[in-house]
Amino acid sequence: MVKIMWVEGSPKAERSLSTACARAFLEGVAAVAPDLEVTRRDVWDGSVLAFSREAALAKLGPLFGEPHSEVQARIWDSVTAEIAAVAAHDHIIISSPMWNWSIPHALKAWIDVIVQPLQSFTLNAAGEHVGVLGVGKRAQLVLTRSSAYDGRHPEMQDHQEPYLRYLFGLLGYDVAPSFVVEPTTRWTADERTALADESIAAATEAGQRFGKIISKS
Repeated sequence: MVKIMWVEGSPKAERSLSTACARAFLEGVAAVAPDLEVTRRDVWDGSVLAFSREAALAKLGPLFGEPHSEVQARIWDSVTAEIAAVAAHDHIIISSPMWNWSIPHALKAWIDVIVQPLQSFTLNAAGEHVGVLGVGKRAQLVLTRSSAYDGRHPEMQDHQEPYLRYLFGLLGYDVAPSFVVEPTTRWTADERTALADESIAAATEAGQRFGKIISKS
């Protein structure tokens, strides 16, 4: 069995194009890798740990020889449980819209929980970051953005895809070519429907390619 974690970055559910594309992508994967188990991690469901002052102290204290307090220990148990949930999967898919040239805050909050020194990455003798969490696993980004960041508007900066690719690569994942829909701004209902249909069909095909690759690994 192949286990995939899908991290859903949009709060719009069935009205989200990034979510629709992720679902289609997973359907494409399942078509060629039928022995598939998908866990959906909705970062908007209220269960993501709020990384408070005590959480920050719990993260940094042990690095400097400071023991956890009782409160910090409980917080850190939640952190390690979230990381363990990710580690229990063979691959990961992250779907996200672009918000203000970056990613939604709920997705960033989840990232701030799972990206921890010694737990998900470490340093080698040269002081370089070395991924631990994603070694031998594949990551797929399914992204949407209302404007185009393909060179048509060089004055606009993309802090969505480069950040996510860097981050999951740092964690040790083999980051697949991103699936990106841009620009998503359409002014009529017919244009929006056509874009959605085209994007979902393309996502299904991309999922089939992904499925063939992971089936061979």
